[in-house]
Amino acid sequence: MIKTTEDIKEALHGRMRALWPSLPIRSGVFISSPGRVNLIGEHIDYNNCPVLPIAVDKRIVALVVAIPERSVKVADLDPRYESIEFSLEEYERLPEGLVPFKTGHWGNYIKAAVNELLSYSLKEGQERSVTNLSTGGDHVWECGFAMVFTSTIPQAAGMSSSSALVVLSTLALLEANDVSYSSFEQRLALADICRRAEWYVGTKGGGMDQAAILMGKNRNAIKISFNPIDAVLIPFEYDIAVVVAHSTVEAPKTREMMDAYNRRSIECTLAGLIVAKILQNRYDIEHIRYIGDITPSKTGLEQSVLDAIVTDVFHEEPYQIDEIASLLDMSTDQVNRRYCKRKDGTQFPMPIEGFKLYQRFYHVWKEWRRVERSEQLLIQGDIETFGTLMNDSHASCRDYHEVSCPELDMLTDIARSAGALGSRLTGAGFGGCAVSLVRPNDLAAFTETLLHDYYGRNMRLDRANAEHHIFVVHPSQGAGRIE
Repeated sequence: MIKTTEDIKEALHGRMRALWPSLPIRSGVFISSPGRVNLIGEHIDYNNCPVLPIAVDKRIVALVVAIPERSVKVADLDPRYESIEFSLEEYERLPEGLVPFKTGHWGNYIKAAVNELLSYSLKEGQERSVTNLSTGGDHVWECGFAMVFTSTIPQAAGMSSSSALVVLSTLALLEANDVSYSSFEQRLALADICRRAEWYVGTKGGGMDQAAILMGKNRNAIKISFNPIDAVLIPFEYDIAVVVAHSTVEAPKTREMMDAYNRRSIECTLAGLIVAKILQNRYDIEHIRYIGDITPSKTGLEQSVLDAIVTDVFHEEPYQIDEIASLLDMSTDQVNRRYCKRKDGTQFPMPIEGFKLYQRFYHVWKEWRRVERSEQLLIQGDIETFGTLMNDSHASCRDYHEVSCPELDMLTDIARSAGALGSRLTGAGFGGCAVSLVRPNDLAAFTETLLHDYYGRNMRLDRANAEHHIFVVHPSQGAGRIE
């Protein structure tokens, strides 16, 4: 955990003084933004289905100073990384907004936050609050900011280091312009803004990461729902250790990896639309767009009826685009133009084997039920059954959503054999971390088994290097100002 000691504060001050000596550094504020670990509910937030994460005590801490010249200057505390700088005026000059850095550059997460906030304004006389931001009104962003940050969130590990940076940068611009964001309603609104902001980098996620980072609270998990966004705190004060172990496989934000992520988003969207078409044709039910919309409250049908409807909708063989178009009563060109585009407007390539609609729908539908069941189990204190659902979630991520990898499968298998009540991948997958629930009395033996069997025998790491890949996290406070 980053401790906001005077040493850390002074280090951030020193780095900022070295870079920008003329800035009024002592007028700055410190803010932090945590990583998150998703306990259960993987790859279903972008389907408007609820998820169950925690904000954790691995976080980014930053010193932020408002500057009047409407520019943004950002640097890592580590001088080995180059600083970045860009002007807010660029957004107003160019029709497409801020021009991104090259794909994968960390600066794009700064630009993502700023680019989205600059699209909002305030009407005259309104309180300077996130909940009053709108797309029509007066200019509100008079100041830019300078920021120096440091982080203990592992990179490319599935703990949302990138989303934490987006949220951090959003808070920096809000702080610089005295726009409040502290209330529950303001934070929910801000989570939705940050969700849209991150689309700037090319991955169209569903909003879990940003909401968890903003809505987190000490000793609580968070059930996050969507459309509309909402958050319910669930006490998580068990005598249990939440252990995160890095597989050592990084999931970089490359074009190939973004395509792998976005493919699943496209497949889920198409699957949801096909079910929506059936509901429209059979029951005259309109306005169903996402899998998460297929609920008794939105359809008027009982859950058992909905379960029966979706059971026989999809065949297990992958779908070609012409079959999908036929099921949606659209042309293939219409399907491609509306639903199969990358963020930059280029055509998403049709997978050679076709789109796996059955597999993706099955994962989302069942994972959604696991989240709902998990909420009740945590309230009841049944941590053992909750652990079983975590195991089921990993199997579904592996077999149906296909976002695991051999190393994560091996890591979770070893974790279970070492005494974990439940173990699963966490985050987008394709590498990154596993999260396991371990009784405190078993923690030492559990850690020793992972060090020997996974990191030593299989990953060929020496103990000193391996120990850095295992850590216990605690449900922690969300992003905001720190004293």
